[in-house]
Amino acid sequence: MKKLLVLSFVLLLSIAVHATQKLENITTMNEFQGFVHTFYLHPQPELIDSAITFFGSSEMASNPNAKALMLMSFSSLFSMYDASRKAQWEKTIQGIREPAKSLLMHSLRRSPSALLDAAPLSPAKVDMYWACFFTTGDFEYLYAIIALLKHLDERQDINLFLTAASAKWSLSSNAKLHFKVRMALEAMKVGDVPELQPVAKEILEVNPSLIREEALAVLREQKRKGIWR
Repeated sequence: MKKLLVLSFVLLLSIAVHATQKLENITTMNEFQGFVHTFYLHPQPELIDSAITFFGSSEMASNPNAKALMLMSFSSLFSMYDASRKAQWEKTIQGIREPAKSLLMHSLRRSPSALLDAAPLSPAKVDMYWACFFTTGDFEYLYAIIALLKHLDERQDINLFLTAASAKWSLSSNAKLHFKVRMALEAMKVGDVPELQPVAKEILEVNPSLIREEALAVLREQKRKGIWR
């Protein structure tokens, strides 16, 4: 059975937010995670070079649960700045080791929209939307995640259910850390889609761990019935 922990690497990042910290260099995992997770709150493009170097020295590029998020995080960061800065960042990328180098070169050469268009619907794509939101703060990425909640009642296609469960779990977790996420969910709670109003209320009020357990219970039940393996 697919593990729900695969659903969202973003939840690992959310415990290490350092939004108020003014960094001069990225030297620890907490600093790196805080940088990519809250860039839209405190943009520091001067740290991107340091982030590249730290990423290259880590094992994140070898972690299958982290690849989609890192690919989109850097693509989104790179896309916000001009060619001269990209040329400097490419030089830094060329000096780091594989597989981080190939991943970041792919991020540099592909736009966020191209990467999102090419990605199939999956829990990893939820992470990709989050990466774009953490960089830009644009509501469009939150709305894309919220739209996936329509698959929460799916009981035939396991991938659709896992994707929706990932969206629900990560919205719950990040609503506690990001004011914009709470705003979007509060609007959904009183919005013009009645079936989503109670979902929004649950996301805002229920502990993320209970939302995770709810999804696991569905997976266990469908496995018991022989529908999902």
